[in-house]
Amino acid sequence: MSGAEGSPESRILPAGNLVPVFPLPNVVFFPRTVLPLHVFEPRYRAMVRDATQGAGLIAVSLLRPGWEEDYEGNPPFHSVATVGRIEDLEPLPDGKFNLRLVGLVRVELGEVVRDRPYRTVRAKEIPEAGGDDASPALRAAKLDLLASHGCLVRELTDRGGQGIVLDERIPFDTAVNGACANLPVDPAVRQALLEESDLLRRHAKAAAMLNEVLERVLRLKSLRGSDEGDNSVN
Repeated sequence: MSGAEGSPESRILPAGNLVPVFPLPNVVFFPRTVLPLHVFEPRYRAMVRDATQGAGLIAVSLLRPGWEEDYEGNPPFHSVATVGRIEDLEPLPDGKFNLRLVGLVRVELGEVVRDRPYRTVRAKEIPEAGGDDASPALRAAKLDLLASHGCLVRELTDRGGQGIVLDERIPFDTAVNGACANLPVDPAVRQALLEESDLLRRHAKAAAMLNEVLERVLRLKSLRGSDEGDNSVN
């Protein structure tokens, strides 16, 4: 996202910068990614219905540790979140919803202006800096990240080559945020990546973590293969 998109003149947020918040455990939502959701709680079903009457915007925020003690109330959530737009809304016969949320922009969640049945807050867009897709070095770094990300998906999901998409047309921010969203690490680590406003630094951190996780997965797979070979000999 360019600085212009994250400027005060941006029209992504509605008038008054008010957005409903969907706080979730374990989920860190990034711009330029897609989050499939199954919405079943009555208060958040109401949130979806209300959102679709307007711009269809919802902010997804990671719940802070200890949320289990007050989940039915208003447990605290992280202030840096991502606003997404509802797409492919599927109302279900029991009043629940399936939908896809397309990440648009990072925001700082501020004052809660309404807390029933769900929380609505005043948000401020946070621009992301860096990421010139015209740079040859950046294109190379992007392809390296996509390759590592694809390899990890393949190893963890048994999807074969389907996980590897080496396409230079994928924007740098999309590649970086997609890798961050799918990192199999503690949610607090992904939250820290979301809070990093410089895309180049976010890329460097995500690439290092991704390669470390991939090395561990391949090492464990190799050890497992060795153990199976020893057992077959015995």
